Amino acid sequence: MELKKTEKRWIGIDGGGSKTSCVIGDEQGQILSFALGTSSNIHSISPQNVFHTLTQLINKVIEESKSTIHQIESIQLCLAGADRENDQKVITELFKDTLYEEKIKIRNDAEAALASGTWGQSGILLIAGTGSIVYVICNETNERMRVGGWGYLLGDEGSGFYIGQRALRAVLKAYDCRGQKTVLTNLVLDHFKVQQVPELLKLYSDENYVPEVARISQLVLEAAKKEDPVAIEILQDAVFELVQMVKVAYHHSAYKKLMLVLHGGLFSDAYFKNLFLKNLKPVIGDVEIAQPELPAVLGAYLLAIKESGLLIDDKFKKNINFSWNKLNHQ
Repeated sequence: MELKKTEKRWIGIDGGGSKTSCVIGDEQGQILSFALGTSSNIHSISPQNVFHTLTQLINKVIEESKSTIHQIESIQLCLAGADRENDQKVITELFKDTLYEEKIKIRNDAEAALASGTWGQSGILLIAGTGSIVYVICNETNERMRVGGWGYLLGDEGSGFYIGQRALRAVLKAYDCRGQKTVLTNLVLDHFKVQQVPELLKLYSDENYVPEVARISQLVLEAAKKEDPVAIEILQDAVFELVQMVKVAYHHSAYKKLMLVLHGGLFSDAYFKNLFLKNLKPVIGDVEIAQPELPAVLGAYLLAIKESGLLIDDKFKKNINFSWNKLNHQ
């Protein structure tokens, strides 16, 4: 199935704590190009580095799709920690006096993730990736609400960073004989290719320490599957925090039939997902659960399309699935 390319283009960007994805597509749902870059969270990476990452990705998809800047209707920047007014001002200022200044729209990355699971419709989103947040969008009541998402320093409970940080603390406490011995020690040392626990302090000088710490969550999952009690306790604590965030969202939402969309790397692990669902049900009962079939970056593109007033119908959905799958098999 070959689609005729139309003139207008929309760019969607999903920027998280570990990576940034970018797509460009047309009004039929045909995805023309895809690019991947590093973190674009202004709370963990310098604004200039964020700007460099974003513009590099935008330029790449425009060039690879043989498009021009004049064809671009809008650029949806769905970035972690970017829905607050002050954060948006910082990002907007970065694009001042550039070719993209009048085209960018800034949202939180949670909105892109939710749109990828609901095709732009209402729902409650729980992200558990490098960071964590619950985001509610209810078109029926015009409700918008967020729970959590306060960043790695003040919040992000239950996230990959939260889990990784607790794992490192457990390793250091075990080294000091202040805590229980754990298999996490050898896993963490091997991961960072160091011989001694004190060498882990090199993390303080790593600009990318947030995603680096978040990656340790995978080691915690590995240790928990080996029945390491320290790792199991860390995961149980993380799941408790995530469940409490969802509980608040459901109890405060006026519309009680919202689907819960699970998004983020932690939910790609069956052990973690099952542990979460087991703890969720006693708290909020039976709810419809979904995991997005589409990546969040396509959610950003869908938001751009929807904002332009275009219809996201079955034909559009079929086109976006077909073109995305084709693009990923080239």
